[in-house]
Amino acid sequence: MSKKNSSQTRPGQIRRRRPKPQAPAQTPQKAAQQSKLLRFLPTVLIPHGVAVLLVIILAVASLMFTNSSMVNLSATIAQLWLSLNLGAVDGSGEVISVLPTLPGFIFLWAIAARIHRAVKDRVSIADLGVLAALVLGIPLALTAIAAFMLFDASSVLNVEVPPITRLLRVMLFHLSALFLGMGPRLWQALARRYGAPEWLIDAITQAFRFLIAFGTVSLVSVLVMTAINHSAFTATMQGYDDSASVVALIVLSILYLPNMMIFAMGNLIGSPLYFGDASISVFSVHSVPLPPLPILAALPSEALSWAVALLVIPAIIATWVCVRNPMRLAVNTTAAVISALCFLVLAVFAGGTLGVYNYVGLNLLASVGLVFVYFALVGLLIAGIDKLRNPVEVKSVKAVAVVEPEPEEVEEDEEEHVEEEVDEEEEEVEEGVEEVEEDDAEDPEENPEEEESDEEIETETEAEETNDGSEAEDR
Repeated sequence: MSKKNSSQTRPGQIRRRRPKPQAPAQTPQKAAQQSKLLRFLPTVLIPHGVAVLLVIILAVASLMFTNSSMVNLSATIAQLWLSLNLGAVDGSGEVISVLPTLPGFIFLWAIAARIHRAVKDRVSIADLGVLAALVLGIPLALTAIAAFMLFDASSVLNVEVPPITRLLRVMLFHLSALFLGMGPRLWQALARRYGAPEWLIDAITQAFRFLIAFGTVSLVSVLVMTAINHSAFTATMQGYDDSASVVALIVLSILYLPNMMIFAMGNLIGSPLYFGDASISVFSVHSVPLPPLPILAALPSEALSWAVALLVIPAIIATWVCVRNPMRLAVNTTAAVISALCFLVLAVFAGGTLGVYNYVGLNLLASVGLVFVYFALVGLLIAGIDKLRNPVEVKSVKAVAVVEPEPEEVEEDEEEHVEEEVDEEEEEVEEGVEEVEEDDAEDPEENPEEEESDEEIETETEAEETNDGSEAEDR
């Protein structure tokens, strides 16, 4: 057949066009990363979006009620955002980083609650990486925007960008939210995965029990001291005629209440509180004129003769915590270290620079050392007493085990024991078959590529019960 008569060159034949090359499909790994990002983005973005919206509303309302120009709006929004994240505010040549911690702690709790809800059941290492990047990246971006707004407004208004060292508190703030939001079950799963001692989680829990109990007692002491010095509390508000100023002072005092609680914790542990040139402790008081804030009435104007007896309070609280939850010596010592570090973070959030007063806050080195010493000594005593009691119980058990039963009773016991073991093995086999059938019927097929790339960490109830059983045996 010639080329002219071939079927490939027949006239009128329609040639099929080759399909255009399409973009390559996304790899499973890239698709998995996008799904993780879409899963955890609302977890972090929603509380930050709500916070930004509230900050804008509060900024507009404050400018309207004070009859200020809307030119100040951008700077006001930026300063309120930094205040909410316990950063710092710089204006009129003065830096203020002693900010009210109650709104910040509420914001921290909201972020931690959202994180805990997202990771409480099952999560992978890749998920944790994406979540940590979002938890730190979103507030870092918002803080950078706030700093740029302040820098832009500094040419018109008397505001400045706070020092970078003060802005690092924003990162510490959100790292604390991530640490609290992960929860003890996830930390236990991570400890099992990387071979860390699981009693480390017990030490963290023990430290938080001590700090929560100590903080509650300190808050009660602040309220009691405010009631005792009620004359100074009311005298602060007498200089204002309008009721709006009085209400604003009371609201501001409530917002600073956690700061005063942390300062009281330091005083009760024996650490001095510095308020500029003033020094306040249970041993001595050197006072100076304080700002007109009613809650400062809780600070004593002179050292009382019986105030030294208050140093017993943290020792009693540590004893109560260690007796209710007796741990080994290593656990109690580690709990003392963790308590000291957590209290250091609280003291950093509560204190800082306050304009012409310069530094306002606790002596950080003394506070950390005294918290460690109190808890470590009490934990050492409780662990020693518990260790002295255990050998007596062990000896009594061995003494009972020495009594040998009669041969006939031994044979009967062995037969009953063998029968019980056989019955238990049959029940376990039946339960295992039922579980396998249920799993095959209920569980959908999983993507093998995702199983290879992301190994999930189980934090379900079964893993927790197994961990609780091993912890009970260790104790």
